[in-house]
Amino acid sequence: MKKVRDYCYRSGKVARTFQYGFYMTVGIALLVVALNLVFFIVSGFVYVKKDVSRLGGGEVREELTATEGGYALSDEMERKLVEEEQWAMLLDGEGRELWSYRKPAELADTYSRADIANMTRWYLKGYPVWLRVWDDEIMVVGMEKDTVWKYPVEFSISWMDYLKQVGFYYFLINIAWIVLLAAFFTRRFMRNREQARIEWIAGISHDIRTPLSMVMGYADTLEQNGELSEEARQQAAVILHQSVVMKELIADLNLTSQLEYSMQPLRMEKIRPAQALRSVAAAFLNDDADGNLQMEVEIDAQAEQIMLRADEQLLQRAFRNLILNSIKHGGQSEAVEIRIKMQEERRRLIRSLRNGDRFVIRFEDNGAGYSEEVLRRLRDNKKNDANPNIRGLEIVKKIVLAHGGKVRFGNREEGGSFCEMRFVRS
Repeated sequence: MKKVRDYCYRSGKVARTFQYGFYMTVGIALLVVALNLVFFIVSGFVYVKKDVSRLGGGEVREELTATEGGYALSDEMERKLVEEEQWAMLLDGEGRELWSYRKPAELADTYSRADIANMTRWYLKGYPVWLRVWDDEIMVVGMEKDTVWKYPVEFSISWMDYLKQVGFYYFLINIAWIVLLAAFFTRRFMRNREQARIEWIAGISHDIRTPLSMVMGYADTLEQNGELSEEARQQAAVILHQSVVMKELIADLNLTSQLEYSMQPLRMEKIRPAQALRSVAAAFLNDDADGNLQMEVEIDAQAEQIMLRADEQLLQRAFRNLILNSIKHGGQSEAVEIRIKMQEERRRLIRSLRNGDRFVIRFEDNGAGYSEEVLRRLRDNKKNDANPNIRGLEIVKKIVLAHGGKVRFGNREEGGSFCEMRFVRS
């Protein structure tokens, strides 16, 4: 028993958009990280240049020497204090000044313990100061006013918890705008890419169409010329036939490209699929002069009045392609038998409410069925080189997807192939 192989298809556009969006998101995130890193590095260099260096009390005290007349500071330290625009004074344990250098005139010579306590963390009359205790002496080194910002920073635990929450939301907001920015650029990139591809294909098709029309015209004239030999007229007929094939290929290429990128201007209107289906079937039966085509159209009574918002010409094009595929590529030597059924899809109530009322159109034939290669290429959403054997089926799939439907191809157990198309009724 031949195993049934069928495949469900969905448009690859969503996958490609997601792929571009993912890469765009990663790229923008890396760009943001890089920009932040550069910002911090530059800020660090600027900080190093702007940071005010200072001498500490310990450095000054080591260069201060006790003498018979008091204290003497080394010439090197005096030069450094001048360069750094700093001053220094030495206090005893009671807060009395023992020595000073470049001390501002407004500062006192004696300080209480409260004054010294304030100086350990704050300022001395607006001058930023640093203290160093050396035995029973206190070395005070200060700078000019408005050169250093000195304040203790304290936060409650509740405030720190709040900062953690804010930081988390800040991180989420950054992720959100990165994703939104990536989606915006991805959409623009995809739109421009699709438009460029459509315009390129349309331009090539237009350039080919004019010389091809001339070839077809001359070939038709030569074929109808009774003065030519039969062989020459047959050659002209071959040229005309192949030109028609090329013209159909160009039309298929344009249609496939437009449907692939949703550029086909669909002329949507409410139609009866049953009527369109019968019209296509009748046209093929009328053209079958040899009687090698047997076609049965079975439409349920409930499906007769189903309305679908669709482009009737494109929908009929899909029906014609399926019938032509059965006729041309069936592989059977006997008469071609095609059976077409249309019916409402019987679904569970919950699924029906969620997905809408659906109906199914199923094409079956008695041919050799689809080969593994054809099925593989049909289920592959990647853009492959055009294959004449599945070009018509690819157009069928794209037309169904463009109308919001689903399509499935497979082989029947009793032989032959089938194609199921599912649509949501209007």
